[in-house]
Amino acid sequence: GLWGLVNNAGVSTFGDVEFASLDNYKNVAEINLWGTVRVTKAFLPLIRRAKGRVVNITSMLGRMVSPSRSCYCISKFGVAAFSDCLRQEMYRWGVRVILIEPSNFVAA
Repeated sequence: GLWGLVNNAGVSTFGDVEFASLDNYKNVAEINLWGTVRVTKAFLPLIRRAKGRVVNITSMLGRMVSPSRSCYCISKFGVAAFSDCLRQEMYRWGVRVILIEPSNFVAA
């Protein structure tokens, strides 16, 4: 088994919704959201066998939005929802799913 998995993918683009291209949305989601889902699914049988844990790093922008950050916010909202669903599904197997939502490092 595998005792722990940490998903820490995070890329971002800036731009108002009106001017952000669909490709920007797709590229950010491909890494932040779908990358997390793919890696988790690949290792979940090993995690479950070891009664391990999955740690997903998202962002406070996955719970509250910020202007010009819609591409990023959408992807991190998705990771938060994925983590919440996974947590409920894995509870019966003794697998912990932890969501870490750091704040704004750029402003700090």
